[in-house]
Amino acid sequence: MDGYGQATDAFGLWLKEVAQVRMSAKIAIADLRHANQGRCVIARQAIDRQEVLFEIPRSAIFNVSTSRLACRFPELKSRLLNEIGHWEGLVVCMLYEMKVVREGSVWWAYFQVLPRPDEINSLMYWSDEQLKGLKPSLIVQRVGVEEARQMYQRVVNYIKEFGPSVSDELGSVSWSDFVYVASVIMSHSFDVQVVDAKDQDTEGTTNIASDGYMKSMIPLADTLNADTRKCNANLIYDVKSLKMCATKRISAGEQLYNIYGDHPNAELLRRYGYVEWGGSKFDFGELPMETVLKVLQEEYRIDMAELTRIIDFIKASSLIADAFEGEEVVLGAYDCYSDGQIVPECVVFLQIICVLTQTPDVKSLDVEGMERMLLRIAKKCLQLVESGRITKSCAKLSECVIEARLREYPSHAFREISPDHYAISDIDSLRQRMAEKVLQSEVISLQNCVKSLEHNYKVIPDAKLLDSITKRKLPENDNKKVKRVKR
Repeated sequence: MDGYGQATDAFGLWLKEVAQVRMSAKIAIADLRHANQGRCVIARQAIDRQEVLFEIPRSAIFNVSTSRLACRFPELKSRLLNEIGHWEGLVVCMLYEMKVVREGSVWWAYFQVLPRPDEINSLMYWSDEQLKGLKPSLIVQRVGVEEARQMYQRVVNYIKEFGPSVSDELGSVSWSDFVYVASVIMSHSFDVQVVDAKDQDTEGTTNIASDGYMKSMIPLADTLNADTRKCNANLIYDVKSLKMCATKRISAGEQLYNIYGDHPNAELLRRYGYVEWGGSKFDFGELPMETVLKVLQEEYRIDMAELTRIIDFIKASSLIADAFEGEEVVLGAYDCYSDGQIVPECVVFLQIICVLTQTPDVKSLDVEGMERMLLRIAKKCLQLVESGRITKSCAKLSECVIEARLREYPSHAFREISPDHYAISDIDSLRQRMAEKVLQSEVISLQNCVKSLEHNYKVIPDAKLLDSITKRKLPENDNKKVKRVKR
């Protein structure tokens, strides 16, 4: 047996004898490294819906409150929970547990089955060259390296502030130490609901956890792989324990799947280091504002300075903000989902632009006049979209923007991913294939939204909306004033 299998066996023994986890005889931990899925949990026998798969005592959960650091230095516990926060606090506590306590840690056998640095594929571990393969996906802008470096510096400062009794023991914390622990927490932790929004320790003291949840590592629960389409198990919080229960009937030999949230493939890769090869149920592509403006400028010959002026007015006006009840319609990018739905903020924004481009003398309006005009148009457009209607020019503009966005993707993003992805062993090839899958997921989502507005809204003539705004009857051909430049 290799070291991987030995670690798995030791972990199984620890779950039973130390953590006191009650595990159904119908399930087992399996090795799916050949399919790039690492350890997983499978059904050895058929499992009925709502059957308890395993039950974990709260004492077996690793978090700030249960860590050795908080136990050895109880004066730090309140600061770790309330001042530092249980996210960064957990980073500090896990560093201490792994670097100082080591084999003496109650969770040492559990730590041995967490992925090693060379097994993690979340985007923090990708090289610049590998990240290039994800362009033009906006996920490249969200890797968060700068934010991570800021957190790293805060963590280093916290350790120094705790005094020599902690800092001397822990020693220097390198950037790679931090990235590893933070990545493991990002990909494996749960936000655990605490009892009555409070976490009570063994001494009876109470520590307030923000929003009634505490970021925690849950042994065995994090061994389940996740899939947005195959999810068949769910974690239920009880006063003294956490129970993983089947949400549907599971056949013998079937894998148990949890779900990590409503994330598209791009975000699954960024956070957790994997993609769903069949596509996430929550996939979406994005329409960057830059693409929208480029289409308006190049395809419709609308002056960029005027567009910028209009957008600045919409963003700065408190009256318009009140009309939208504080919801922003000018976003950096708009989501287009794989089910053919476009976020309503995008529809409202495009509708406003379409009306403004057909409104005479907009350029001549002063600040007050522009705000009054924009407020009236914004309200009318919002009412129109909320009633399930849009104008013809809005539907056409949406189609043009999505087509322009699709042209930004490389040709391979439009091809099916080969089914041999499971056989990939070297890291560069795997990450290349993951990047291709992310782009394909976004392309499919965008393609499904090309005709979205025509399918999901009633399309009316532009003159009908303009008439209600300007209080005058416009000629029938007024709805053709905004024309796409012919190529």
